[in-house]
Amino acid sequence: MKEFVLELVLYVARFTMQIIYFFIKLFTKQKNKITMLSRQSDEINLDFEMLKEEIERRNLKKENKSNNRKQQFIDVKILCKKIPKDFFVKIKYCFYMVKSMYHIATSKVCITDGYNIPISALKHKKETKIVQIWHAMGAIKEFGYQVLDKKEGSNGKVAKIMKMHNNYTCITCTSEATRKIYSETFNTDIEKIKILGMPRIDYILGKDEKINKNIERLKEKYCCLKEKKNILYIPTFRKGEKIDLEKIINAIDEEKYNLIIRLHPLDESDVEEKYKIGKEFSTFDLIKIADYVITDYSAIAFETATLNKPLFFYLYDLKEYEENRGLNINLQEEMKNCTKLDIKEIVNIIESDNYDYNELKRFKDKYVETSDTNNTERIVEYILEGITVKSNNYNEK
Repeated sequence: MKEFVLELVLYVARFTMQIIYFFIKLFTKQKNKITMLSRQSDEINLDFEMLKEEIERRNLKKENKSNNRKQQFIDVKILCKKIPKDFFVKIKYCFYMVKSMYHIATSKVCITDGYNIPISALKHKKETKIVQIWHAMGAIKEFGYQVLDKKEGSNGKVAKIMKMHNNYTCITCTSEATRKIYSETFNTDIEKIKILGMPRIDYILGKDEKINKNIERLKEKYCCLKEKKNILYIPTFRKGEKIDLEKIINAIDEEKYNLIIRLHPLDESDVEEKYKIGKEFSTFDLIKIADYVITDYSAIAFETATLNKPLFFYLYDLKEYEENRGLNINLQEEMKNCTKLDIKEIVNIIESDNYDYNELKRFKDKYVETSDTNNTERIVEYILEGITVKSNNYNEK
């Protein structure tokens, strides 16, 4: 009975949205506008920020060449808002959804970094281009359609009613290997998945010096980072579970190393302040200053590999995780020398200075083909096609 009521509510919600959206589309026209939407955070993410800067840079360049600003200028609208947990705040969120629908209807291109209800559930204007730039750089763990009705996945019936991951014109990725995985996770034709890269790669490789300035500020604020080698631990989010941090804390010799722990924003595990770095510094900044990075099933592994940092996979709950979630990459095969079930074995490799960089290179070459500093430009080229720029300078794989 409970499931029937849920399905009924969802069908009514989607029908109501369709009616509202029909009239929004009827009384609005598309503008030279790009709308970016996220429900991963209430703040603008790095990828959106870099795309916006590149589009504005091109706007300025065109404006300087032409007096006809109205034709040349592309508006950029960014909407970032998490779905609240509180019931009454969720009612307010419905008005935000209507606002999102207006901007989607009046945009020539929409960009999202995750599952977005109006993007996937509604029927858009024929000319609308929808680009999915997933919030992770790859997929070690299964997600999307791969985990429907699993412990850490979505409800299959809900996904069907709300048309999860529907309507994408293009999904960006960083490699052929990731492209094949994304075809399953998004349940879409592989032709829609383009190897264009991700803007964040340009940032972590230091294209515009921003990350280097952040690192200077970071080291000024946390002077201890300059005194010892830094071990960064970034575990993935485990739904309904807290991370057991005691084993890794006890295994690290704090006289030799600084241990930094950065948890997923949704993780409620308890971490002592001495292991934390302020949220004004991104995870990418922390990778940059780290001498060693330890993770498990997190896609942060791909950013770490891009920087050629010694990367370890600490899989203390491998069997349980495979049952509850599932994995796309067999880390014990592809990164066997750097994947351990016991944290002490990882510490022994660090202590002996015996890291397998050849293994890391194979991993990087397979999953990060776009390890250059032209990712943002490639994506913007694709986005702008059909707005004011005609270009085929992007990977059609």
